[in-house]
Amino acid sequence: MSVMTSELQPHGLLSPGVFAPELYALEMDRVFGRCWLFVGHESMIPKPHDFFTHFMGESSIIVQRDAEGKIRIYLNKCRHRANIVCPFDRGTARSFTCSYHGWTYKDGSLTGIPHKKDAYRDEFDGTGWGLIEVPRVATIGGLIFGNWDKDAMSLDDYLGDAKWYLENFLCREDIGGLEVLPGPHRYVMPANWKLLAENFAGDHYHFGITHAGVAHALKQEGDSRIALTADAVKGKNYEFAVAAGYRKGPAHGLLQLQYGEGPYLLDLEHARRLGPEAAEWIIERWRRLEERLKDYKAKPYSFHVGNIFPNFSLIGVATGLYGKGLICHHPKGAAQTEIWMWCAVEKNAPQVVKDRQRFVLMQRQAAAGLVAPDDHENFERISDIIYTRESQMSPLHYAMAINHDEEDARPPEIVGAEQWPGHIVSNYSEVMQRDFYRYWYSLMNAT
Repeated sequence: MSVMTSELQPHGLLSPGVFAPELYALEMDRVFGRCWLFVGHESMIPKPHDFFTHFMGESSIIVQRDAEGKIRIYLNKCRHRANIVCPFDRGTARSFTCSYHGWTYKDGSLTGIPHKKDAYRDEFDGTGWGLIEVPRVATIGGLIFGNWDKDAMSLDDYLGDAKWYLENFLCREDIGGLEVLPGPHRYVMPANWKLLAENFAGDHYHFGITHAGVAHALKQEGDSRIALTADAVKGKNYEFAVAAGYRKGPAHGLLQLQYGEGPYLLDLEHARRLGPEAAEWIIERWRRLEERLKDYKAKPYSFHVGNIFPNFSLIGVATGLYGKGLICHHPKGAAQTEIWMWCAVEKNAPQVVKDRQRFVLMQRQAAAGLVAPDDHENFERISDIIYTRESQMSPLHYAMAINHDEEDARPPEIVGAEQWPGHIVSNYSEVMQRDFYRYWYSLMNAT
């Protein structure tokens, strides 16, 4: 089945048909059935038999460390009558028992069949009837990914250029890595998942308009905790965006890649207000980053927002005082998305820094935070109109700076022979969104 004969219409126009309900089932097969999907972090299951439940596409899954400590992912479905075998969000369990007929599974294998002798005449041994297991599981910096496609490319190849940014600015194993705090925020939005994912992949354009009231509110607030997050960057600072995998593979987008001493100096200024322990952490954190990137003459400080195709979004990566939001945009139909967001803090940071990281992420990106509700209103309004007959007849404009797609946005002083991974573009660009749909089209048209 062919979705369209071309990726984007001429001049960067996008058909609203990409959000059409009739494409949804195919999308579950060719996008969510073939891509690497983020499912959680190793810190969420530190010991054997620890588990949590999540989704891959629309399917409920169980992520568990088995008795040997290996991370495995199972479809949360009893092989007898398809009831879920684990109704809990997280916990520790040596086995899972279906509440319908009592079939029991341990490390994925079917180990218990009630009344086996009477019901099955002792003729059914259950071999081959264990839980359906996700065939590909891989990790990077503690982040766990799964893939339903046993023949898929490796996770390293899938992440491509984005891997360098995740390892150096998000996972930060050189300073102890991440620790995910218990309990994700969960809420449902009446919007197509792609609208949310592409926003994180590359939409810097909206911030000053959609969130115009946020900066003003922060500056007016007398609460010192909130005021501490309102200062502007002082000192030299450049910001860029990164089209990772540009025109050559899975399309990942990263925004607000910062270069210059300004972001570090602002982090240090804020940390000093929290106390000497926080300041020492920021100084050591920066020192280790400089060491980590010693082979690069021009060393970025971090990126702030991003999306790993298809639906794993990130926020809060830019500073050492902002919690890292690990966000999944789970499709629940063509016009409904369930958002799950975890707060990750830097595991070895002082408690005062962890408290600050958690507070700032919740202040901004939580369902009732200062920033996220602005976006949600826009997405709901888009969904109110985009499926109508008349709306479907006119294309969407995705052509910002389209004649400058191949340009490197960095100034001459830091371009040189040294290259950061990916294609470096202006924050004000729709390169990442165009590449997002380029890859989406390639999957949807694959056989």
